Amino acid sequence: MPGPRVVLDTSVLVSAILRPAGPSGGVLRAARRKAFTMVASPAIMDELVDVLSRPKLRAQARLTFEDVALIRVGLEQFAEAVPGAYRDLDAVPTDPNDNPVVATALEGEAEYLVTLDERDLLALKVLRGRAHRPVQIVTPPDFLKLLRRRPWR
Repeated sequence: MPGPRVVLDTSVLVSAILRPAGPSGGVLRAARRKAFTMVASPAIMDELVDVLSRPKLRAQARLTFEDVALIRVGLEQFAEAVPGAYRDLDAVPTDPNDNPVVATALEGEAEYLVTLDERDLLALKVLRGRAHRPVQIVTPPDFLKLLRRRPWR
């Protein structure tokens, strides 16, 4: 049985790059080994490049602009891309900047959205779109537990 369809929020991707041994790194490793289908959109990839290109973060992670570009290309090679066409979605009242992440989950028919954003995304718990299955919003440690318990492998 194939694994679930999952959107990784930018916060998880950045955390995985900064702390590969942590839970976010574990989620990214699971994506690489195809334990689930990682769903991404240009909006998520653009935000990742923007965050990783910030001088303070680049210095902290010791990343060059070339490294940042290679990270994006690497992620795009194993993620399933959706176009990000749901532009008018208004699902995150506390932070409209998170709407593209929600749109990616709905458009990509994801079962899970994995994030570290407690205030805005995790507070929603579940996304319910009219023509979509519910999307569970979970933290990286909780998602890793789900992967261990489910018969997807």
